[in-house]
Amino acid sequence: MSAILLLALMPPAATPVPVAVPTCASMRSAGDLAGRWTGPFAGTDWTFELVREGAGWSGRFQTGKAQTWRPLEAVSVTGGCATFSLKSEPRLTFVLALDEAGTTLTGDIEIAGRATLPFAAARGA
Repeated sequence: MSAILLLALMPPAATPVPVAVPTCASMRSAGDLAGRWTGPFAGTDWTFELVREGAGWSGRFQTGKAQTWRPLEAVSVTGGCATFSLKSEPRLTFVLALDEAGTTLTGDIEIAGRATLPFAAARGA
């Protein structure tokens, strides 16, 4: 409860807090991240689609509660790792690495630079 209380007492950030992106620990290639991924967060399933577009990447997401596709922001894929954000309040930034089998993305969700939660998503259909 004290962590929740501390977050509630923190003043709103005036500017976005940059997220430190860890060194990618995945041995997979960037192309292996393309596709649909689904994992639980905040009481519902979240589905992400990552798409390679020329030299860059884009993506979209939807939740089980609000089944409307919305764009991902600041999509970056390096090796077998992906980082992307959601336009939300507070801002959510996902920092994920693809496992050796190429079936699961695991990592963290950074919540406006104030908290970090673990996250995992399985490759979907």
